[in-house]
Amino acid sequence: MITIETYKKTLNILYVEDDKLISAKIKSILERFFNSVIIASNGEEAIELYKTNKIDLVISDINMPKMDGLEFLEILRNSNPDIPFIFVTARDEPDMMLRAIQLDINNYILKPIDLKNFLFIVDKAIEKLFRDYLECQEMNTIQLNDNIFWNKEIKILTKDNISFKLTKKELLLIDLLLQSSNKTYSIEEIITYLWDEDYQSKDYISCLKNLISRLRNKIPEINIENIYGMGYKIKLFN
Repeated sequence: MITIETYKKTLNILYVEDDKLISAKIKSILERFFNSVIIASNGEEAIELYKTNKIDLVISDINMPKMDGLEFLEILRNSNPDIPFIFVTARDEPDMMLRAIQLDINNYILKPIDLKNFLFIVDKAIEKLFRDYLECQEMNTIQLNDNIFWNKEIKILTKDNISFKLTKKELLLIDLLLQSSNKTYSIEEIITYLWDEDYQSKDYISCLKNLISRLRNKIPEINIENIYGMGYKIKLFN
């Protein structure tokens, strides 16, 4: 199971701040924990960077030139109502913060920035992302054995969190056999799915048997059962 610290290393942070000294300092700190930290100096630049990068969390100042943080947030919410957003704000901006709360920010950080509080608030936003990620993984993951899992969304088979190197046909076969729990698929169904051909027009039965044999040798823990006179199925972990 992936830990939250490992999960953080997959995330990209957009940090928006017009003070270059502050942004350089915060960037250096955040890079210890996250995959990448992308810096913008105002809302206009932030919008362009958001369009061209995969962003998982936004941390933004409010008062900035060209486009302030509030206008940036309003534009961002039109395209992504769910992305976590944290404001960095001075104590004398209550009216702007009220509007920000209405636009569903996750939290805010007061200036001058207290580093311990800053990291605590960022971690709280990440914890929610992590919970959502785990729920999504659970919904899209099928357990085949004690330590072998199939992710039906991204079509990856893993053992102890390490993915197997499988051919396209091997992946297609696993994908089909796991589409319905413990269902037996006929040879005709499997051949049509794998080769999109009439299974009688070529010796696809031999091709299928060879494919299953290679897969069993490659991953003996996968229990591919031949149900006599019916077809094949994968027996799932009990």
